[in-house]
Amino acid sequence: MDKHPLKDLSEHFLSHQNLSKVTIKNYRICYKYYICYLVENEILYAKTSDVIAFRDGLRKLGHSTSYIYIYISALKSLYRFLRIHQYRLNLAIEYAHDIMIPIKNEKIKRHLKKPILTLDEARHLLIHSKMNRKIIYDYRNYAIICLMLTAGLSPYEIIHLKREDYQVVDEKVVLHIRKRNDMRVDTIQLSKGVIEAIDDYLIRRKKDNPYLFISQNQTTKEGHLSRTFFYYVFEKIIKKCGLEYTGITPHSLRHTAAYLNLLRGGSIESTKKLLRHIDMSSTLIYKDYIDKLNDDSEAAIEAFILREECNDYLDDHSLNIF
Repeated sequence: MDKHPLKDLSEHFLSHQNLSKVTIKNYRICYKYYICYLVENEILYAKTSDVIAFRDGLRKLGHSTSYIYIYISALKSLYRFLRIHQYRLNLAIEYAHDIMIPIKNEKIKRHLKKPILTLDEARHLLIHSKMNRKIIYDYRNYAIICLMLTAGLSPYEIIHLKREDYQVVDEKVVLHIRKRNDMRVDTIQLSKGVIEAIDDYLIRRKKDNPYLFISQNQTTKEGHLSRTFFYYVFEKIIKKCGLEYTGITPHSLRHTAAYLNLLRGGSIESTKKLLRHIDMSSTLIYKDYIDKLNDDSEAAIEAFILREECNDYLDDHSLNIF
């Protein structure tokens, strides 16, 4: 095998992703190592068992859980992309099946108590939820996902939002968020996408109810969504999007909003304001988390080790198949 097709396919995938430079660098190293493994074992089209064997090999070499997590995340993103675009790119029929679906990623001991979504996963959740709206509750669920991912609302805040909390003030669309343990009300300005999502839901909603997000029958005596029903709906949304492997909970989206704000270059102060924290120490945990993720020492060492073994193969001229 002179050259593996995944070399060009992985580069094509990376060129079409809005990822940070650090993520692209780490993913590219992952793909190089993985491609070397396929070439050495004369595997043209990998099966799920091949990826499992590759992962087990990383474990035997003593790589950390965080390190293996990056590899599996990179491969999941790649094979999902190839499956979705198999027909458009005229790829081999083998790529029409996502071999990564049965593979669960490594569980990382995080500083945060709950897992969070990567940028790719958050984008996939939003797009999938939007593109698959058919009935009114799909519109409701998409609006909820938008609010939680972009504004960092907690499940409690979502459940207890009232229609009167969604207002136009000084020509700006805002949302008043009432705290659980005091009378304080926080007011946030909503993004264009969130406003459109909520409006698309409200124009389809006919039932008279003071709460913003409702169900036909799964409500409390007060009329808002029950906590049990909310978690049930969330689980269905995540499963439909193929993100159940992440292990995320509704509150994870609040953590994800904080993480993505820092990832885009937002300050600790802006993240504190986004989450409406009173104590800065509650916000600093997200900075510690993102600092750990951005430490690519392991990937850099791996690249250094592999350079002599893989350069001859990996630096071949591109097939220019796209």
